[in-house]
Amino acid sequence: MKKIPVIILAGFLGSGKTTTLNHILRSSNGKKIGVIVNDFGEVNIDSLLVSRQTDNTMELSGGCICCQMNDGGLDEILATFSYPNSNIDAIVIEASGIAEPIDLRKLILYSSNKSISMNGVVYIVDAKNIIDNLKNYPKINNHIAAADIIVLNKIDLVDKNDLALIKSTINKINSNSIIIQTKEGRLNPGLLFDIDVNISKPEQLSLAVGTEHSKHDHLHDNFDSISFSSKKPLSPKKFNHFIETLPSNIYRLKGIIYYGMKGFEQKIIIHKVGSHISQSAEEWQNDETPMSNLVAIGIDINKQDILNKLKVCIDKEPENISPEDMVDIMRLRGL
Repeated sequence: MKKIPVIILAGFLGSGKTTTLNHILRSSNGKKIGVIVNDFGEVNIDSLLVSRQTDNTMELSGGCICCQMNDGGLDEILATFSYPNSNIDAIVIEASGIAEPIDLRKLILYSSNKSISMNGVVYIVDAKNIIDNLKNYPKINNHIAAADIIVLNKIDLVDKNDLALIKSTINKINSNSIIIQTKEGRLNPGLLFDIDVNISKPEQLSLAVGTEHSKHDHLHDNFDSISFSSKKPLSPKKFNHFIETLPSNIYRLKGIIYYGMKGFEQKIIIHKVGSHISQSAEEWQNDETPMSNLVAIGIDINKQDILNKLKVCIDKEPENISPEDMVDIMRLRGL
């Protein structure tokens, strides 16, 4: 019976998992890849960003897959892609940025689905923020240690000395995994489908999960998320002010912004990781309804305060374009 390889694509918030996944889907040389996208927020932003690359996508929102999928739940989802005579060549699970890759690996290894095989954990590391993240969130050490391949992403954002320190730090945590350096998630898909993982002694995995899992001491227990959606356009000036005044405990913000101003109908895709913010413009697809969808993730978030500030960003007069609005829009589009 054909065994469909399952690849876990993990990485901390903002490391570039969705960017990497989209690159894999675009350059997979005709392979049919089933995608399971897990997002911590109620609105699955990552699934929205991935869906235009493939028709074979399932989404899981509102929590981490490592805790949502007990009692065979993951088996049911995998079965939609993996069954006798399936034409799927591989399955990629994009875990949320605060999921536990060790527990997710265990779910797959002990799955009752006989049509799949575990093909490894690929862990994306944000070169720009990894040193600070390891200090602030030490559980990331365990995640890196569980990886079969480590993708050191965003290497163009650090200098050579910092890059050498980062690689040395990662090697101390996991000396068995290879490190692949990338910019903008440009990973060769062939590396994912040829991972050789030694799983002949699953009892070793049980030891690795052991006490930590029994106490349910997961990284995501410390995080919370806010989801915001609006079919009414947002004011660029007000939204820029919102971004500039975000509290520091909001570590990650991602989403799609709809301004709806005549002449500037493109959607703006925004990513905030720590203090770094990037924005780009794309055309709306024919089957898309222009609207804003945002997810913010952080610690000790005042949800109502953030939601109230986002509601204030809704533009009551989107057709009235001021010179300041024009400047903001041009800057957001990178012009």
